[in-house]
Parts: sequence; structure tokens; C-alpha cells
Amino acid sequence: MHQPTISEIDQIRAEGFRPQIVGCFLCDKKIIFVYKKKHDLWQFPQGGIDNGEDVEMAFFREMTEELGNDFLNSCDKNVSIIGEDEIVFPAQSQNSRELKNDAGEEIFMKGKKYFFVCADVKNNILDISQSEFDDFRWVSFQEGLALCEKIYQPGKKRITIDILNQLKKLNKII
Repeated sequence: MHQPTISEIDQIRAEGFRPQIVGCFLCDKKIIFVYKKKHDLWQFPQGGIDNGEDVEMAFFREMTEELGNDFLNSCDKNVSIIGEDEIVFPAQSQNSRELKNDAGEEIFMKGKKYFFVCADVKNNILDISQSEFDDFRWVSFQEGLALCEKIYQPGKKRITIDILNQLKKLNKII
């Protein structure tokens, strides 16, 4: 899949979408889900693409922040975008967070654009104390779908199920 340029990512912002990366880490044909007790939410690790960053730069920066240096060091550096999707927020939630283009101009934020970045991990060890999360699980396709049933945000639930289906179709998870 095409990796967007920094200019193309800025165009996504101009359209009102906060660009995001989602880490799809695979080990032995299982994928990692992380859990945040504060939000009672199982999900894939994710974070924003900062101004002036491309997808790969944002992936390594954000995933190091989210999962810790040791985990990212065990990750294959050849990552690939395996999908993209977007969520438009309900009207009352639009423009609830600051969004600026690369020139520093404020943009009305209407949603998020997600880039799903796939990376193989050499071992399945995550030192949770180095992460921003409270728990993690390596799961199969079916186990991932079961965790998705607990996602209370409809957009996040839809895109998580979609990416699990994509990974299954690509024979990346069992």
C-alpha cells in the first residue's frame, strides 16, 4: 500500500482529519491487543502523526512512547501499511481537539484518519511497566473478535474488526 508523503498527510489535516497510526504487531500469527483500565478498553496501540512526520516516523515514535523501547527494539524495522480508514465524529464531538496544518493554521477537526501499520515482532514479551497500558494479550483472529465486542466506541469497533478481517485475509493471523 502507498505510504503517503508528508505533504499528503498535511492534506488529510486540511480535510479536517487528525492522521493516526495504529500498530498491528504480529508474533507467531497472533496480534497484540493492549488494555487501558482507565477507559476499560482493549485496542491496538495507536497515536497521532505529528506535523512534519511521515507514517513510518510517527509509527516508531508513537509505538516507543506507547510500548517502550525494549519492545520496539524487538520489532522488525521493515513495516508496511496494510490498510487505512477514517472515522467522522458525531457533530457534538467535532472540533473538540486542536488540529493545525504544517503551516500552523488551525483546522476544524471533524474526525480521524487511521493508517494501520503492520510489524513483525521477534518475541512476544512486553514489559508492561515500560508501556502506557495496564495489560496486554497476544490473540488469534477469533479471540480478537471477542475483544472487539467489548469496544464501546462504534467507529473504533468497526475499524478494529475491519483490520482483523484484513489480517486474516492476508494470512497474517490464525
